[in-house]
Amino acid sequence: MSDLVYLNGEWLAPEQAKVSVFDRGFLFADGIYEVMPIYQGRPFLATQHLARLHRSLAAIAIPDQPDEFWQSLVAELIERNGLQNGLIYFQVTRGAETKRSHLPQGPITPTIFASISPLELHWDIPKPAKAVLCEDIRWLRCDIKSISLLGNIVLKQYAQQHHAIEPMLHRDGVVTEGASSNYFAVKDGVLYTAPTNHLILPGITRMWVLQLAHQLKLTVREEPFHISELAQLDELFLTSSSREVQPIGQIDDIIIGNGRCGPLTQQLIEAFHASKRAHLA
Repeated sequence: MSDLVYLNGEWLAPEQAKVSVFDRGFLFADGIYEVMPIYQGRPFLATQHLARLHRSLAAIAIPDQPDEFWQSLVAELIERNGLQNGLIYFQVTRGAETKRSHLPQGPITPTIFASISPLELHWDIPKPAKAVLCEDIRWLRCDIKSISLLGNIVLKQYAQQHHAIEPMLHRDGVVTEGASSNYFAVKDGVLYTAPTNHLILPGITRMWVLQLAHQLKLTVREEPFHISELAQLDELFLTSSSREVQPIGQIDDIIIGNGRCGPLTQQLIEAFHASKRAHLA
């Protein structure tokens, strides 16, 4: 199997792919990224992922490419690397200049990078995992999928040090999201998740799970919930492109429900798997 990445019109071995030291992504994290799952050679929820890519680029005024460009790039990444199940990674920075300057000095050609990495296609009910509470220390435009992820990294390191898979972030006690995920809570048969605003990245898997919940005729409320309510929750899970639907059985020392995967969470996991089967049919 080949191992090739795309960089500015070229297909290269990863060790040969290089950008200028004056690239604004390198100097200022002036860029965005997108991650798209591939199941058995087929992009999953590609339309939604590309729409978010376009939104992020527009939000920071970086020139974009049409859908056809990105679709062709996805197809070629899969073909050249021979991966059937994986995660496509796109990164677009504002580009490289000849000197370091906070403000761009005239028109610049964006730097476009793309790669693919393996992802296991699974059909099981994941074992409930542990998360930890953390104050949300990130900037106030979390709706942009920025490559500036230092805050996320610090928070993920804290979670790892406390034997947790992900932090649960909050601002003044109100839950926002994870460092690379969205949270859903269940109380008395009602599904809760933080509302879409500038404080969270509206995950594509989050959006898909909301659609599945509506198809299952579950009661859904996109409204804030507080960390003081955690001990009273019946179920809790997180969503992301790589983890899909992951039950959470514990937050710090708080056991959620009985620490097992709850019935509503399991129902949504099974509905998610069914949607993958329909995608692959």
